[in-house]
Amino acid sequence: MPAELPPAELRRVEPGDWPAVKRLRLEALADTPLGFLETHEAAAGLPDDAWRYRAVRGSQGGDSCQLFVVRDGVPVGTAVTFPDAVDPAVWWVVAVYLRPEARGEGLLGRLVEALGEHARGHGARLLRLQVHEDNGRARAAYRRLGFAETGEREPYPLGDGDELTMARALS
Repeated sequence: MPAELPPAELRRVEPGDWPAVKRLRLEALADTPLGFLETHEAAAGLPDDAWRYRAVRGSQGGDSCQLFVVRDGVPVGTAVTFPDAVDPAVWWVVAVYLRPEARGEGLLGRLVEALGEHARGHGARLLRLQVHEDNGRARAAYRRLGFAETGEREPYPLGDGDELTMARALS
């Protein structure tokens, strides 16, 4: 029988969390380069003030919300949501990352549900995200959470292939 994992909590990022925001982002970029619109090299070269700004932006107000999945006091996952620039009823889910040891436990679903609750509280009716066409693991995970491909696609700006748009209604 596998050892039981300690419980994980979800919480909003706080301004002082910027070192953890940076660490998880760099891990994410190394783990799944196709999953993000930023390179590891570019992110690693950012000054600490840029990471402080990211943490502050995700911690305050309604226009952006970044959540951590925390286990034993250590962030093991993160995701961000923010409203669409044109349609405030649409919110985007971006920068999703779970450390490999935190995958397969339902934490992605908890993150998406919490982001959806935040967005719904600001009038959202739809969550959207983009995933690289070659990132089959992420596409399957999002399908399990009720996202469907919209048929929209655009060239992946950092290399080959396309980004596919997926959406899920908020009830």
